[in-house]
Amino acid sequence: MNKGYTAREGKPNLVSRRKILKTGAAAAVTAATASVWKPSFAKSDKTIRVWTVQNSPPQLEAYAEIVKSFEAAHQGIKVNIEPVSSNDIWPKLAAALGGGDVPDSISQIVCPTAISLYDQGLLAPMDDVLNAVGMDDWQQNSLDIYTGKDGGKFAACFANNSINLWYRKDLLEDAGMDVPVTWDEYVAAAKKMTKGDMYGCSLPYGKTHMTNTIMWTFIYQAGGLVIGPDGSVVFNSPETVAAFEFMKEMRPYCPEGANSYSWGEVLTAYVTGAAASCPYTGRAMINTNNQNPAIADHISCAPYPYMKGGVPWWTSAFETLTIPADCQNMEEAKLWNAWCLQDEQYIRFLHAVPGHQIPVRKSIATGAAYANHPLLEKYQDEVAVMADVSSKGAPPAKPFPDFPLISKAGDIQGSGIFAEIVQRVVINNESAKSAVAWGHDQIAKIMEY
Repeated sequence: MNKGYTAREGKPNLVSRRKILKTGAAAAVTAATASVWKPSFAKSDKTIRVWTVQNSPPQLEAYAEIVKSFEAAHQGIKVNIEPVSSNDIWPKLAAALGGGDVPDSISQIVCPTAISLYDQGLLAPMDDVLNAVGMDDWQQNSLDIYTGKDGGKFAACFANNSINLWYRKDLLEDAGMDVPVTWDEYVAAAKKMTKGDMYGCSLPYGKTHMTNTIMWTFIYQAGGLVIGPDGSVVFNSPETVAAFEFMKEMRPYCPEGANSYSWGEVLTAYVTGAAASCPYTGRAMINTNNQNPAIADHISCAPYPYMKGGVPWWTSAFETLTIPADCQNMEEAKLWNAWCLQDEQYIRFLHAVPGHQIPVRKSIATGAAYANHPLLEKYQDEVAVMADVSSKGAPPAKPFPDFPLISKAGDIQGSGIFAEIVQRVVINNESAKSAVAWGHDQIAKIMEY
């Protein structure tokens, strides 16, 4: 069990492609480190490619405004925003890295992916970007997680968010239930709220990014570990088995189509009123107000329930801005990333989907400009919950403060092993014990690379 650590208050083929790129990537990192970058600009005719996994319509509109202001201030540099699905980011990265066609910047990838890329020597230092804005303005935990072996920063944390329990206050009250704190309480509440056309909860059971992401949370909440502090694979445990059995126990209270659900479908079921609860970020606020205002006054959130006798553990995403070490336009990419982190542009993007991303710049998080948004004012209590959970949460790659970094966390998550186990247990009725044993062997193969 992981109780010895106190909770805070990809696929393998990507690794194999490293063999093709290792020499060039290392040289690019060395070259980038050797010179001292200053946020200056000499006119050039270049186009930088920016991948982003945060690409809902409001966010793309915000990006369009940020691009417009950047290009006006940097004549000759064009920016192409290229949306990438969270479900596709790992295979697209593998193809781009293997084919030598990497973007100049990758925005909002989560911690496990960034750490795996760094472990393979595929990311350029980001100290210049952070210093251009003011590194001392970042929350310390968002700096620590992306500090490399040489003390430099290999990613700039853009924002944080956590997976909370979003629920319908009215339906929970009608069921005579309190806000659940443990899994047992949540199962009971979901069962009582499931009636007629209403399901008690919405969870992801598809072979998707969300399923692979959320299982880290459930495993740690059950007291299990994937990789031990000594680097060994410890996935096959009664605690991990319990996490997958919890998913099976919840399945009858989820919509019929949940076997293919990922992020969008899980949230849509909640927002449209098909499900009384779901795990999600603050995106639930704007989606509900825009798409189903009739229930907007009845939504709220709480820390996601954890297993009784387990660990109160929650995932924090620590979303990043990164620059591939062998990108074509290094200086322009640095300028772009520094521009996105300036006050006006930073707040513009955060306000595109208010509450979905929690600012990690201290001056922004406590400033009036960020707080000055109708939805953030309307849902002050919920925003406070999300900020608190995010501050207590941890990334799967470093689940506890004194736990060594799991350098292959992105490879494990990107492999789809967790989602495969979910489907074996829930859809194919394989025993959780057997499926977890299979998953242990698959993870062991990843760790051998």
